[in-house]
Amino acid sequence: MARRVKIAQQDGLAWITLAALNDQGAVAGFEPDLRVAFHNALELALNDRGVRAIVLKGDTVGWPCARDPLSDYAHDPSAPDLGALCSVLAGARVPVLVSLSGRIQGGALAISQAASLRIATEDTCFGAPEFSLGTLPAAGGFVRLARRAGGAAALQLIAPPGRIKAERALVLGLCDIVLPDVAPAQVIDALDALIAEGGATPDSALADPATYLSALAGPKSELTRGPLAGVGQRACEVVEAAVLLPLEEALDFEAVAYDDLSATPLAKALRHTRAAEIEALSLPGQPSDAGPASTRRIGLWDQPAGFAGALLAAGHEVVVGASDAKQIQTAFSTIARAQEIAVQNGTLDPDQREADWARLGAATDPSGLGDCALLIARSGVTGLPAADLCVFESLDHLDPPEAGIALTRDGGVVELVAGPGCARATLDDLAMVLRQGGAQVILGGPGAAGIVAHLRLSLVSACGRALLAGASRDQMDRSFLAAGFARSPLRLIDAIGAKTLNAGRAKAGLAPDLLLVAMEDADLQLYASDGAAPDWLDTLRTEAGGVTRKLSDAEILARVLGEVANCGAWLLQHAQAHRASDIDLAAICALGLPKNLGGVMFWADQEGLIATRKRLRSLQEEGASAPVTLWDVLIRNGKHFADLDGH
Repeated sequence: MARRVKIAQQDGLAWITLAALNDQGAVAGFEPDLRVAFHNALELALNDRGVRAIVLKGDTVGWPCARDPLSDYAHDPSAPDLGALCSVLAGARVPVLVSLSGRIQGGALAISQAASLRIATEDTCFGAPEFSLGTLPAAGGFVRLARRAGGAAALQLIAPPGRIKAERALVLGLCDIVLPDVAPAQVIDALDALIAEGGATPDSALADPATYLSALAGPKSELTRGPLAGVGQRACEVVEAAVLLPLEEALDFEAVAYDDLSATPLAKALRHTRAAEIEALSLPGQPSDAGPASTRRIGLWDQPAGFAGALLAAGHEVVVGASDAKQIQTAFSTIARAQEIAVQNGTLDPDQREADWARLGAATDPSGLGDCALLIARSGVTGLPAADLCVFESLDHLDPPEAGIALTRDGGVVELVAGPGCARATLDDLAMVLRQGGAQVILGGPGAAGIVAHLRLSLVSACGRALLAGASRDQMDRSFLAAGFARSPLRLIDAIGAKTLNAGRAKAGLAPDLLLVAMEDADLQLYASDGAAPDWLDTLRTEAGGVTRKLSDAEILARVLGEVANCGAWLLQHAQAHRASDIDLAAICALGLPKNLGGVMFWADQEGLIATRKRLRSLQEEGASAPVTLWDVLIRNGKHFADLDGH
């Protein structure tokens, strides 16, 4: 039996412990080997007539909790499905009690809802990340919760904010008892009471179907809005089926809904985005389960206040410095305000706040950052004291020193480029510190511009080409908003300015852009104060000599995303990016691409590399870059961009 499952018997109770970590010490969920071992343990307990009850619990770390929540529901011919295991628990001849702690989601949630009784510690939190991934909790967890606690409770589980603390979970019926700590004696008392009462009532919410259905109105209206409206609608249908159908049929209804939703393009894109976020927790070649960075004294010069506050919360000693003393005062106020909000929300203990504040220092001169093990400062700062590692944040380019690291921060994404003499351990350690400060960290390569800058310039130029090809400004705005963008990327031209964009293209070594050059020369804007469409576009189209035509919304999106994907392919081919998923993450976090697209490289994989290459070739006539060689290499070998990440 796998080491992740242990069984012990005492006084007629079978105690089954499920370990949260796998044999390599990494967090893991209900993987096939765990399911096999769990099934064997259940059989052993249920076949023993001396067993009067079963207790399921997690280990000292908590319950199994997969990084990819949907992996708990994966079908594997070598192991029983999670739903089958839950059915065994729900139909057990003896009461089953679960002792809950840590994070309960996915498989742990399904098992808890199949049990007879649920006891949770005060630190337990429940969640349903499946909804944010475009699907629903499965294996019976969603239906059983609805039948026992009501459909409204099940819908509130998947509604934002996603994590539910123990006291709130008790109100919703996710658990039956909340205690500061669950001791064996309390478990035995709870089981004795359950047995004395004649067993559990798993379908108690079905006693009044009219009340059950009327209570769905509020959460239903909340879930059936926004980009996940289709998922919310399907969730409502499942909880309605839970009260209208017999249990087995309701479970089948849930399983079909899960499979259907999981196969949609939306779910695939959201799951890819989640995987990209997880991959970004380690740099290429670094173990994904690398431990946290050790605490140290960190000096920050002209760095964001939120970054300093997050490093404090991670246990570091932080010295904040700035070229303008007023910025230090502002940073301290920002940190104090964030801490007060955390205290009021119950996520920060007041004593811990005082301890964090005691580790915060200030420096009005670079020399005041002495004795720091790590210094992070804007490039050009002089007079910094010696440190184990000094990292300069570059605003224009990413050319690292021989044994150092270049850093650029753009739109919440931090890109690192290591010099040829930089030790890999140093790079990995810095990345972990930056993540503790709340940054999305990606690894780049030396060049005249970073990953985000290249993608932004490509996005803007692609939008401009669509405009010159015949799309109207307002149509482009509508098409991007309909696709899920928070705002039309066409608006970046006015927001950043044609002059700045042209300078950025020149620094990056890119060819001049017709629309941007014309706008800079004549000081033009796409969005005038009166909101009217610009009247100079037709003249520029004529001067460009191209044939304009009507473009559909789908064509606008496809040509723009195709050009940005070609930029991403260029970055990969020239080793300025090392993972396609990093490019997708940068596009989502820094450029505002909606998660439902999964990023530009994922989009190209789904659209088809051959079709996208064909479109790129046709766009060359309008001034777009030719598809880089990497497209041909991948197509010839039957590969996709995702294969470059080892997927």
